[in-house]
Order: sequence, then structure tokens, then C-alpha cells
Amino acid sequence: MSTTLQQPLTDPGVDTSRQGRIERDVMLIQYRLTAMENRHESVPIRVTKLEQQFEHMSGQLSQLNEGQQKLTVVVSDIGKKITWALAIASTLWAILQMIGPTLLRAFLP
Repeated sequence: MSTTLQQPLTDPGVDTSRQGRIERDVMLIQYRLTAMENRHESVPIRVTKLEQQFEHMSGQLSQLNEGQQKLTVVVSDIGKKITWALAIASTLWAILQMIGPTLLRAFLP
């Protein structure tokens, strides 16, 4: 497997005979095979690079997931506090509506 890219001969001659055409075809096939070998030599490098990018993105996604879980806990806690505050406020409002008229009659005859 050669590491240098071989260029096909520019023109093996103006030989239009069957042998000349076959020689040109063989040189073209040889050139393309060499180019494919050279490209495939770099595939492991590209795969390794993609694996590294995948691992990096996987790490980022796990950090994002942890952050989302923390945010969910905080939002749930805020929701509980708001629920309790509304329950207390509505209870106080109901008590005020029941006791309010009695207190107004007592203080304002």
C-alpha cells in the first residue's frame, strides 16, 4: 500500500487500438484503487475523532441532565410553597368572611 498518490499517465499515446484502451483503463483503475487506499488509511483517524466528539457530547448531555434534574427539584419545591401559600390565603379569606360581619357589628353599631 503506497502512501503517495500516483497520478495516471496523462496520455499513454494516441493509441486507439484495443491494447491502448486496455492500458488506459488499467492505469485508471490502478489510480482509483490507490486513491481509495489512501482515503481509507485516514478512516481510523476520522472514526477516532467522531468517537471523541461523541464522548464529549455524551458528557455534555449527562451534565445537562443533572442540571435539568436539579431545576425540576427547585421548580417542584417552588410549586409546593405556592400551593401552601394559596391554601393559607384562601383559608384566611374564608375565616375573614365568616368572622368579618360579626366584628363589624360589634365595633360599628
